[in-house]
Amino acid sequence: MFQRFIYQLQRFMYGRYGGDSLNIFLLILGLIISFAAQISGVFWIGLFAYIPEIYFIFRVLSRNIPARQRELRVFQKVWFPVKNFFTRTCGGWFKYQAEKFRYRSVYKYFSCPKCGQHLRAPRGRGKILVTCQKCHTEFKKKV
Repeated sequence: MFQRFIYQLQRFMYGRYGGDSLNIFLLILGLIISFAAQISGVFWIGLFAYIPEIYFIFRVLSRNIPARQRELRVFQKVWFPVKNFFTRTCGGWFKYQAEKFRYRSVYKYFSCPKCGQHLRAPRGRGKILVTCQKCHTEFKKKV
């Protein structure tokens, strides 16, 4: 039964555009607008959330693939400079936080008390003497 549904859905979507990064952006934009409407309590703001959501559905189901690709290229010309700006300014911090979260069970992360340099040490070693690579300050840390 479920496999038949999937097959029919695949046949329906054959030749249609599908999803891309602009569609994801439209979905998130619609969710943000509807969330803002819920928080503010103003009914008519929530109506604006339907605009990007309807456009998302139109793009996914469209069979005019070259037109959708042109829209995507225009979106990327605007989006990539914005994304690169935030990646350069905040990207190092986000990358560090993602690494801390990914390896939280393997490493203990901490900062140097003198210069603030980010350091890590393998977990399960007990109390160790840590030497900062930047300012050469030595301090004890339990890992």
